Amino acid sequence: MKGATVMEQPRFTDPPAATTRGRRSPSRRRFLKAVAAGSLVAGAAACGGGAAAGSGSKTRLRVALGWVTNIEFAGFWLAVERGYYRDEGLDVTFKGGGTNAPLPHVQLASGAADLAVDPNMRQVLEVIGRGNDLVLLGAQFQTDPNGLLSLSKRPLTGPRDLPGRRILSQQGTQPVLEGLYRANHLRPDFRFVPTGFDPGALMQGKGDAYNCFVTNQPITLETRFGLRRGSGYEVVTYGALGCPAYASVISCKRAMAAQHRDAVVKFMRASARGWQDNLADPGAAVEVVMDKYGLDLGLDRRQQTRQNELQTPLTASALTRAKGMLRMDPQVMASTMYPWLRLTGAANLPDVRKVVDTSVLDEVFKNGARL
Repeated sequence: MKGATVMEQPRFTDPPAATTRGRRSPSRRRFLKAVAAGSLVAGAAACGGGAAAGSGSKTRLRVALGWVTNIEFAGFWLAVERGYYRDEGLDVTFKGGGTNAPLPHVQLASGAADLAVDPNMRQVLEVIGRGNDLVLLGAQFQTDPNGLLSLSKRPLTGPRDLPGRRILSQQGTQPVLEGLYRANHLRPDFRFVPTGFDPGALMQGKGDAYNCFVTNQPITLETRFGLRRGSGYEVVTYGALGCPAYASVISCKRAMAAQHRDAVVKFMRASARGWQDNLADPGAAVEVVMDKYGLDLGLDRRQQTRQNELQTPLTASALTRAKGMLRMDPQVMASTMYPWLRLTGAANLPDVRKVVDTSVLDEVFKNGARL
């Protein structure tokens, strides 16, 4: 890598591309299923922030990711390759995640990481509510990539289409689906159909909708079955169903934000530049991932390209256009996101005003929304 930034070897890799084309691996779904169920941080007594000065002038930071080092983290890879962390005087180690790696916030608590990128906002909020002193700094995804996939012959594109559906999903997701209905003042009259990690069951007519990642399973319908959105399949995010959330939230210990604020601001500034670049040119990161970060993951170039095309719009919002990338709005969280999370069974959600630190990105974007 350019500069002093390095990446840890991921502890888990996707199966070969021949078995994963157009979809995430089964282990990814099991991983996020466990995330959605929540976990208790162990070893939370680890103290303070972990930023350290190197032998030179660079500050070392360890960043735990919520999945393997593929295109999902495109903006971070562009920030590395274009020297944005180096320019900030940072030596950043990205730690790839997966089913065999501790969850990012667990690594924070144990002192194994200085910052974390967690896929599930609800889960991080719940562990904070249980006494873990973390702060949220920003969010990679302005729109949660969870959603419902359906065929155009019986489309599900809005709340009015929810009643009476057979929904294909994995065991453990029933409370989330029930919350989607209740948030729309509907009786949860769906029929839950347990399924695997492949939307092929939807094509076989085993259900009317498939609980998906809108950045992944639709690609399976495109590449394997030749369907296109609007003329074969439809997909709708939870947010479009009235149940918004941020995803891939960036957090650190409160002590880290206080004692090493300058390093945290620099990391967020460099990262925001990378995600800003990915928004402008989604194709640029694909080459980087295929040639370096995902070299040993058996990735399919066409799938990775399409995934970044689908995920890039989810990293932008009216808020980011007005105030800069990675932003979170505590007021929207409290008024819009918290109510539906509670309908899914979320408990002990902390006071948003105390856990979202907007001042870091305020400093990053003090001269405007573009870096």
